[in-house]
Amino acid sequence: MRLKVLELLKQFEKLSFTTDVWSEPSANVSLLSLTAHGITNKYERISIILKCEQLEGRHTGEIIANNLHNILKDWNLSAESVHCILRDRGSNMIKAMNMAHFTDANCTIHQLQLCVRSAMESEEFLLPVIAKCKKIATHFNHSLIAQNELKHIQIERLNQSELSILQECSTRWNSTYYMMSRILKLKDSLVLYSGMHAIPILTADEWLDLKKCITVLMPFEEITKELSSATATIASVIPLIYTLKNTLETEKNKEDTSDNFNLMITKMIQDINVRFQDIQNNKLYTIATYLDPRYKLKFFTEITKEQVQSEILEILGCSKTSHDEGSSSPKIARNELATTSSSHQSHIQSCLAEILSISDEEEHNIDCADNVYNQFIVKKDITN
Repeated sequence: MRLKVLELLKQFEKLSFTTDVWSEPSANVSLLSLTAHGITNKYERISIILKCEQLEGRHTGEIIANNLHNILKDWNLSAESVHCILRDRGSNMIKAMNMAHFTDANCTIHQLQLCVRSAMESEEFLLPVIAKCKKIATHFNHSLIAQNELKHIQIERLNQSELSILQECSTRWNSTYYMMSRILKLKDSLVLYSGMHAIPILTADEWLDLKKCITVLMPFEEITKELSSATATIASVIPLIYTLKNTLETEKNKEDTSDNFNLMITKMIQDINVRFQDIQNNKLYTIATYLDPRYKLKFFTEITKEQVQSEILEILGCSKTSHDEGSSSPKIARNELATTSSSHQSHIQSCLAEILSISDEEEHNIDCADNVYNQFIVKKDITN
């Protein structure tokens, strides 16, 4: 197997990596993982778990950097083969990347989860609602009899499908959202159950707050799923963050949004702006987004467009004056790729699709951008 993996790794001129450190309390160990991601000459995406090893002692940046270098060495990979390493925002991880001189990037999902956690913990009006939801979940999680009785109410009295209460888990992304969503879905069953048993139950206003909170958190959960997909790329980060803020602004301006939620959403948008303030200046994100035919130029300012175009042409060894007027425009192909099926789309995907729908202004932007894309075609033809 090792020989097969070594042979497979030879296909890649550059590789991107994901790495993480986590603890397993039941075994009393800490683990460090490193997974390689590459694209073959046949444009096939490959992911290979290179190692998951025990991390002993303190998890300092120096120790993590040394371990990562050793893993790469074990697989005959040089530091020059590293295009980028994706990591969380732990200070030890950031220090490890700096010490190892790796190009790195923050995990977008981790950033968004920190934003959600901050909002949930800082809004006092939501704390009683969350506390009651946790107590309800704990009650059913600790009693098989209670679970069976709740199922009996769903099936026999309400003629509903059988569903269980979900327990929150602090180490699982969106687990609070899933717990609250399930409790809201089982509202009628829980109200009937509370008439026979002493469990904390939400007031009428708290049920409304719970419903609104779920609506606000839904795009975060959908983006987490979108970026957790095996087909996700870094090109989607800028468009999805843009769409998230746009969705939150829309929710904020709705008539049924109370002052409390208005303030909460405002804080969330501000937090997102702070956490992603440098993303438009990061070439890893901007070049990937620019070259993705789904996204085009919609998410860039004029200055950023010029910068990205120059960076791409520099990579290709072209200059802006080398435009070939005879080159055919790739606009049609890009438009075709931008059109996706609307079936099974999440709300955030639908919002993104609406933003990406071709307008007269976008058509003009695409025409202006053809210069760069045509130069890309010319360069590709020459190199081929």
